[in-house]
Amino acid sequence: MGLKVKEKQAKTKRLKKFELLFNELSDAMFLHDFEGNILKVNEFACERLGYSKEEFALMNVRDFASEDIIENWETRIAKIKKGGRLGFETTYFSKDNQQLDVEIISKIITIDSKVLVLSSGRDITKRKNYEKQLVELQKITQENEFELKTIFNKAPSTMILFDEDSKVLRINQKGLLKFGIGVNDIVNKLIGNVINCVKTKGASTICGFTDSCLNCQLAEILKNTISKGTEYNKKEITIDLIENGSVVKKTMLISTSFLKKNGKSTYLATIDDITARKKMETDLIAAKEKAEESEKLKTAFLNNISHEIRTPLNGILGFVDFFDDDNYNFTKEEKRHFVETMQKSSDRLINTVTDLVEASKLDCGILTNFEDEVELSEELQVFVKKQKIRFENPDILFDHKIDSSLKNQQIVIDKTKLFQILKNLVNNAYKFTTQGKVILTTMVNGNNLIFSVADTGVGIDPKYKDCIYEPFRQAELTKGRIHEGTGLGLTISKKLVDKLGGNIWFDSTPGEGTTFYFSVPFIPVDKEPEKSKNTRDGNSSGLNLNGKKILIAEDEITNYLFLEAVLNKEGCQLVHASNGKEALEIYSKDPTFDIIIMDLQMPVMDGFEATFKIKAIRQEIPIVAYSAYVLDDEKQKALKAGCVDFLSKPVGREQVLTVLEKHINLL
Repeated sequence: MGLKVKEKQAKTKRLKKFELLFNELSDAMFLHDFEGNILKVNEFACERLGYSKEEFALMNVRDFASEDIIENWETRIAKIKKGGRLGFETTYFSKDNQQLDVEIISKIITIDSKVLVLSSGRDITKRKNYEKQLVELQKITQENEFELKTIFNKAPSTMILFDEDSKVLRINQKGLLKFGIGVNDIVNKLIGNVINCVKTKGASTICGFTDSCLNCQLAEILKNTISKGTEYNKKEITIDLIENGSVVKKTMLISTSFLKKNGKSTYLATIDDITARKKMETDLIAAKEKAEESEKLKTAFLNNISHEIRTPLNGILGFVDFFDDDNYNFTKEEKRHFVETMQKSSDRLINTVTDLVEASKLDCGILTNFEDEVELSEELQVFVKKQKIRFENPDILFDHKIDSSLKNQQIVIDKTKLFQILKNLVNNAYKFTTQGKVILTTMVNGNNLIFSVADTGVGIDPKYKDCIYEPFRQAELTKGRIHEGTGLGLTISKKLVDKLGGNIWFDSTPGEGTTFYFSVPFIPVDKEPEKSKNTRDGNSSGLNLNGKKILIAEDEITNYLFLEAVLNKEGCQLVHASNGKEALEIYSKDPTFDIIIMDLQMPVMDGFEATFKIKAIRQEIPIVAYSAYVLDDEKQKALKAGCVDFLSKPVGREQVLTVLEKHINLL
């Protein structure tokens, strides 16, 4: 009983070994019966012939073999049965009808008491082709030396004939051009000298057999070819050559063959320079890694954006319920605190959306520069005041220094872009500073204005110096969510500075702080600044809109209800139209409105068309666009249609009243 178990275990072991060898061999392996019906194939056979294992299972060897196999099948099977083994060369045809020269070894094998044939097919196509070329080359050499030279010289690879001392006998035209050598200069020269190898250049010893060549791959190949008769096929090597007076590292493919010429041993070396191809492969790998890194950053960014949207929404929606439920007996002070929190959350959400839109516009290149005349000193004072209120923090001193020469000086610049850059940099400074100071400085430097924002925050690690302006970077670098924000602020700032024709840079010491600088062209205006005609003090007490008749064209009821709440308190008479066509019909019947607030995206008739047609009725009527469109071309389109101003949603109460104050006839 024990003997049978051992025999069974031995048999199982043999079968496993057979399976392993069968599948691992780099030859096409077929297990078939004496009729040629295929019972098993390995992966290499599938790969070389293009059929799947399932397809092979329904095939016969004669289905893809040459006529030679079909015609001599019975004879060869008889020889295999008699001798147990047979070797021969023939031709296979792949699924796509490609001809493959193969060397077949067939032998009898018994599996589970079944006598079968195991055939291996080794692809000798390259060898056969090479043999044919060599035979043809030798034949041509014997028949016509001129034709040999033509083939030799027209070859796309460098071809070198050399003797047992590795001295060059002949080199083709490609080689002469490649290595910058003349036909007469190769006499008694070593291969290393001809190809300008650093190790053998100018040496009198034989290439491949000196101490200086011990670590040279080329020397090893030449030595083995000459002394051992080893033939190489496209062996990749790296070698240092002298090119244009400089040492360069080259990657080459070298093949060697043994020839006979007039009874003497002669050798052929074929060399292909693949340095450029290898560099391209390296570049492709680098590009792939960069793409993978970009995908990783985008994923982190999307997670960050989700956080930046959901967090403020929670700060809004979470407190709204308190105002809708009378069971909560909160004090007036508590409710005021809730409102402030909701306002901050709203501002944060708006900033997130604004960053995304701005980044998209900059990437698409659809932002246009505007030439605003700005009294910079005054505008900076207002900006600083707003930032102090916005970032009220007793642990951080916010100060500013303005070049005295800018006092009462107007300049030409895109005001919106300039202050967006400053806002982003100040945001960044406060974000990474817990105590100390943030200093905004403005100075004139020749034809440029230089702005700087310095902080005493955490600083920037030098390893991030080259990628600090790349989008999504904060999402990767601040995974612990210590700092809020999209991570697009610096990206947007750099692109805006570029758009304004300036430069941006920074100095930073980790643990001590960072200073960002940027420059823009300084274009002064040679005239006295005009004082603003209309100013607001933060409330509507100085503006009497009582009785003013206003037509509001807005299809979203939520947006209308907001305007209604603001303007009803001011005593305005409001008429609501739910689309552009309805607004046109209302105004056509009653053109006595003082001003129109026009949404641009509405059903039936949009705000652009409605504005154009209403203006045709009465050119003087002021129409203010009220839309979520934020692209400059959309704003320009609205102004071209006849709008006098633009309110971008979301909009606050003060913004609405300020625009009305600017355009409505209050007399």
